[in-house]
Amino acid sequence: MKSLVIVALLSSGAVLAADRGRPALSEFEGIDANRDGRISAGEHAAAAEKMFRAMDADRDGRVTAAEMEAAYEKVSGRKASESHMTAADKIEAVDPSGDGVLTAAEHAAASRAMFLKMDSDGDGDLTKDEWTAGHAALMQQAAK
Repeated sequence: MKSLVIVALLSSGAVLAADRGRPALSEFEGIDANRDGRISAGEHAAAAEKMFRAMDADRDGRVTAAEMEAAYEKVSGRKASESHMTAADKIEAVDPSGDGVLTAAEHAAASRAMFLKMDSDGDGDLTKDEWTAGHAALMQQAAK
C-alpha cells in the first residue's frame, strides 16, 4: 500500500504541466483522452508513461531524485522539498530493486496498482467519483 500512496504523490498535484489549453495529466480531464467521462486502464497507463518521460530529463529510462525534483519545480513552481517526502523517499517506496532510481517499469507497475485500487467497482474504468475518492484516500494515507 505504501507504494500506491507514493504513486499518488507522484501523479497528483501538478506533476505534469498542462498542454496549452488542456488540463494537466494530474487531473481527471487531462487523462480522459477520448473525453467519454471515464478513464480506461489504457488512458491511465498512457498518462503515466507521459509523466515518466517528462521526469526523465536525460532520456535514459531512469528517473533520479534530482530529475524528479527538477520536474516538480518546473511544473508546480514549488520546490519538491516543500512536500512531506523528498523525491528520494518517493522513489525508494516504489523501487523494488533498491538502486535509488525509478525505472519506467517500476513506475508503470506502481501506476497500474494504483489504477486497480481506485477502480472500486472493478469494471476496468475510473469514473470521476472513483478518481476523486481514490486520490483522496491515497492522500489521506500519505498524510499519516
